[in-house]
Amino acid sequence: QALGEIATTIESTFGKQFLEVRTYKTKAKNAQEAHEAIRPTHASTRHAGTTDDEKKLYSLIWERTVASQMKDAKLRRSKVTANIANSQETIPDFSVTGSIVTFQGWLMADPDARGDDVVLPELSVGDPLHLLTLQSIEKQTQPPSRYTEAGLIKELEKREIGRPSTYASIISTIEDRGYVEKINKALHP
Repeated sequence: QALGEIATTIESTFGKQFLEVRTYKTKAKNAQEAHEAIRPTHASTRHAGTTDDEKKLYSLIWERTVASQMKDAKLRRSKVTANIANSQETIPDFSVTGSIVTFQGWLMADPDARGDDVVLPELSVGDPLHLLTLQSIEKQTQPPSRYTEAGLIKELEKREIGRPSTYASIISTIEDRGYVEKINKALHP
């Protein structure tokens, strides 16, 4: 019933070309089956909730539910390299790497899933580019953040130093001997 309703919603909202009804199965024969995933009770209800957090959560659930029944998005990785035409000076090439969307697919329902991926327009070799804006951004490298007690224990586990029963005594010893002091939960030497 839910899959039928989701399919109807996809067809009416995005079009039939985006629909691909899928059923998911476990790969292991003896796997314990879980309960049905969280989903909207009515796929046609696009927005719900009273507070901002509730609205954001419902929107996320709706987008992921609907996207799970849509065709795959098709992207083409590309690199665009450009330079100034007829320049008297030697100027290094400007380049950007990103993706060109050839078919939106499930990105129509969940556009935020792209993350920080750079979207490039469809270009051909030799196409002139026009400068719209120019920004100069100064970036400074930041040192790694200080360890907290939990972060130090995680690092000890990762490097297989000590045993879980000794982690608390390690932390108290380095604090008692004055090797570190705790400032705003961070351990400073």
